Amino acid sequence: MTPPPANLSWIGFTKDQHDLLESLHLIGNNGWDRNGQTDEMMPGLLDRAAAEGLSLARIKEAMLAVGHTRDELHQLDRWESKRTTGRFGR
Repeated sequence: MTPPPANLSWIGFTKDQHDLLESLHLIGNNGWDRNGQTDEMMPGLLDRAAAEGLSLARIKEAMLAVGHTRDELHQLDRWESKRTTGRFGR
């Protein structure tokens, strides 16, 4: 993954949404692969995002804009499945 630009800003997002996007982006440094860290953090972060009105589609759009690949973004779909169903998706 390419590092984000130095002037990265999450335009159109609230401060709380901005903080969530920063956390998700940081955790995404490994493409959101499933490991102990992501197992611990991702369902809770996605719960907070949903509570803040931040849809998965908007999260993926923001992550694509900062250089994450579509394959990496597919992992977010899998984490959303884990959050909503308790099972890690395909």
